[in-house]
Amino acid sequence: MEPEERLAWLTSVLGPLDVADAGGGFLIGVSTDVPAAVSVGFSDVDSGLMVDGPDADSEQPTDVRCEIICAASGASPEQRAIAVARAWHALVDTKTPAQPETLLPGLVDDPALAIHHGLLREPQIFERGTPMITEPGQMTLLLELVLLTDEEYSIATEQGLDVLERRLRRRSTDLGDWNRD
Repeated sequence: MEPEERLAWLTSVLGPLDVADAGGGFLIGVSTDVPAAVSVGFSDVDSGLMVDGPDADSEQPTDVRCEIICAASGASPEQRAIAVARAWHALVDTKTPAQPETLLPGLVDDPALAIHHGLLREPQIFERGTPMITEPGQMTLLLELVLLTDEEYSIATEQGLDVLERRLRRRSTDLGDWNRD
């Protein structure tokens, strides 16, 4: 996907974006309509994820790529942008495929915040499912970055993500509140 097409798609999903270079050519868009920041170009990273072609007769698998979105009403636009940039760097530096259920330990090093760790998941912020765009040989979708407290991260690593998800639901935890206990 060409950069202009990518930006047009992300703008159609999130509204107008203020785009800035987060260093190393990593572009981050900050929505002016919703409390979200999104990578603009992470979908160029080939992490090796593939799905079968659109029909059974297709011999060519489809590359799965993503852009990382962080939507948190309790964080500033700069904090959301920094979180997305750090996730991008962490995934590239460790050659970790960007996919749901990926934990990113120690992603945020800000003692003023209660959250320190990242979790990638299928977005739960859109009413109509995960936004995606398809083109020949490639599907690009959004992958949500949520941030976890030390306790939440411990539950995820020791008891599993299903246990963490149940706990978050039972307690009606607002993952957008980065100062939660």
